[in-house]
Order: sequence, then C-alpha cells, then structure tokens
Amino acid sequence: MDTIARPFGLLLMFLYNITHNYLFAIVLFTVIVKLILMPFQMKSKKGMMRQQLLNPEIQEIQKKHAANQQKMNEEMQRVYREAGVSPMSGCLWSLLPFPILIALYQAIRKPLTVMMGVPKALVEVTKSGEAVGAIAKKLAEMGFDVRQLLQSQISATKFINDNFEAFSGLSDKLRPMNFTVFGLDLSSVPNFRIWTFDFSSFKALWPALGLFLIPVITAFFQWLSTKIATKLQKDLPGANVEALEKQSNSMMMLLLGPVMSLWFAFVLPAAMGVYWMVNALFSILVDVFLTKLYSKTMLADFAEKEAARKAREAELEAKRAEAERRRAESDNLQTENTSKKKQQQKKKQEAAGRALEYQRALNPDAGEKYNPSRVGDRPFARGRGYDPDRYSFNGMDGSVADTSSIDEELDEAVKEKLRKAAETEIKPETDKDGTAAEAQSDKENDL
Repeated sequence: MDTIARPFGLLLMFLYNITHNYLFAIVLFTVIVKLILMPFQMKSKKGMMRQQLLNPEIQEIQKKHAANQQKMNEEMQRVYREAGVSPMSGCLWSLLPFPILIALYQAIRKPLTVMMGVPKALVEVTKSGEAVGAIAKKLAEMGFDVRQLLQSQISATKFINDNFEAFSGLSDKLRPMNFTVFGLDLSSVPNFRIWTFDFSSFKALWPALGLFLIPVITAFFQWLSTKIATKLQKDLPGANVEALEKQSNSMMMLLLGPVMSLWFAFVLPAAMGVYWMVNALFSILVDVFLTKLYSKTMLADFAEKEAARKAREAELEAKRAEAERRRAESDNLQTENTSKKKQQQKKKQEAAGRALEYQRALNPDAGEKYNPSRVGDRPFARGRGYDPDRYSFNGMDGSVADTSSIDEELDEAVKEKLRKAAETEIKPETDKDGTAAEAQSDKENDL
C-alpha cells in the first residue's frame, strides 16, 4: 500500500516545501487531484445528463413492455446504445475518490517513509518494541516510545521536528515538518466530546474547538452537495421530478453522505477532514459549472429527439389506424387471396344467419336459438347433427309448431295444378256418334 501511496506523498511533500504550510499543502493537493480527475467527472456528468434526458423514452418502453421483462431490457439497451450512453458511467467517478483517500491517509499517517522517502530500514522496529533502525534507535535513546512507529509515524515526526539537529545527520531525506496551522494541530484526531473542552479562555478552547468544527463543516458541505445536485437534476428536461422529490425527502439518502463524512472526520487525523471538506466544496462548484455548460447543448438535442419521438409516435398511430381499417374491410371483402378456411367460415356464418331468420319468420317466439339441423349447406344430411324432428320447427320451449295450415295449402296447390293441367290438355276429335265426347265426360267425372 505504501508503494501506491508514494506518488501522492511526494506530491504532498512537494507542495509543503513550496508553501511551508501544512494546511495550504492539503488544499493545493485537493485542487490538483480534482483537476486530474476532471475529465472523468466531465464524462460521468455528461453521461448522467444524457441518461436523464432519455427518461421519457425509457418510461414509454417500460409501460409498453411491462409484461415482457426481456423485451423491455433489450429495448432499453438499444436506446442507450443509440444515444451513446452507458448506465454505469456514473459509477466509475463515484469510486475513484476512495483509493485516493486511502493513499492520502497513508501519506499523512507515515510522513517519514511515504512523504519524505526515508528508507524503512532506518525506522524499523520489531513487534516487541525493540528499535532496529538508526532513526528508531536515536528516538529510543532520547526517550521516545518507538512502539508508536508500529501504528503511526506522526508523533515521531513531531519529535524529530522539535529536535531536528539531532536527527538531520542520520538521513538526507529528513525534513522539518510542522503540522500546526493557525493554532490547530492537523495531525491530531478531532475530539467530539465537547463537554470535556476547556472553556476558561478562547486561547485554551480554540485548539479543540477548531478541530471539532472541521468534521461539522465537512458534513455540512456534503449535505449541501446532495441538495444542489438534486436541484440541478430537477431543472433538466425529462427529469423524473416525482422520483427526485422522494429521493430528496428521504432521510436516509439525505443523511447518508453527511453522516459518513462526519464519522470519518472524527476518527481520522484532522488533515483528512480538511481534504474531504475542500473536496466537497470544489465538487459543488464543478457540478454547477458542468451542468450549466452541458445543459445549453443538451437542451437543443433533447428538443430535437422529443420532436422525432412524437413524429414517430404519430406515424405508428397512423399505421395502427390504417391496419385496423384494412382488417375491418377484409372481414367483409372476399378476394382471390382469401383463404379457403376464411371462405368456408364466412359461408357458415351466412348460412347460420339465414337459418336464424327463417326460424324467426316461422316461430317468432322461439328466441335467438335456431335448429342446429338446419345450419350449413347440408340441411338433409344424416350426420351427428341430424334431428328427426327438424321439419316440425321446434321452439326453444319444446313446443311443436302447428303445420296443418301449411299441409292444407299444399293440398290446394296440388289440386289447382292438376285442374289446370286437365283444362290445357289437347281434346281429341269426336266422331259423329259422340263416342269421344262420352269418354271425355267419363274422365272428368273420375276427377
């Protein structure tokens, strides 16, 4: 871990040598790290803003394919791919500060080996607390508890700074370093037990109270950063205002970052709290600047995409209406391309309609039910639908219609046809004695 933290320690030591002020060195270190990470933050911010502008289209896909999760995911991935947006683009930026924070903590905790570059062999101490290195032996000779080197080098660095002439010849890497700025020892861990502070005078109170205020101010800046980021998101077009309102009103989301910052600042040296505080302040400024910068160009892109989306919806709606109209026409129109199955089905429906109308004409009280033996193009087939009483025109209640009047009409029709046939028959010539006339008279009498 010291190898990874070494570049950060060299940078921090370089800034301290320039400013000769530990506080200013921490602030400049934070600004430089922020500038180095600026391209990543810009890319992340642009991706998040583009993703937010796609919210209307994403919500439409979620409603359209709510029953098909796989199809919904495929459509969402297609939209993100066409827009050049990665849903995970914001995660990289959120993870980058943590390795830097750990590396900075190593540099602050081990100023001798990580910041100054003193060889580890010179400060080596066994686990039992026996000094092995030259610097460690010198510290033990002067009454310093070298077991502290196993945990941190801050106390040893302070002791060497107070007695620098005695240690300067042991290594050319050693440099005097003062952690106290404006009466505050930034290498100390802040004390949250405010009731134990010395309130007798401001001079006695300030060293403890100043360190106590660093975590408090850090937590405040973290909370302010969350509020401003939510406010900027609400002002963008396509923002899910309802979800953002729930997020901003959620106590867990609102207090998670500030509480974590407060806790870390109270358990780590005050220099870490200063870094976190300055980093949160610059994050707010950069977030506001990037939002104003990208919103000008993205608003035009969003308006263009929104117009294209609405035009596409209108086109799809027109195609849907046209398909419905054609489907309605095809139900009543038979062409050469109409399948035999549809033709047969249509014929069956027409036959069923004619049978129903015929039954209503014969027996109006029968209702909507019709005789199944009369349905279709084979009314006289003796198949499974054959009904021996199909000519009796049964009603729904089982009653049999009276057909006597129909039979009488048929008998009268037959007699009338026979009479007309007899009258139009060619009469034979009669002889003088009237034989033919008598035969014709006998035939009429038989009828």
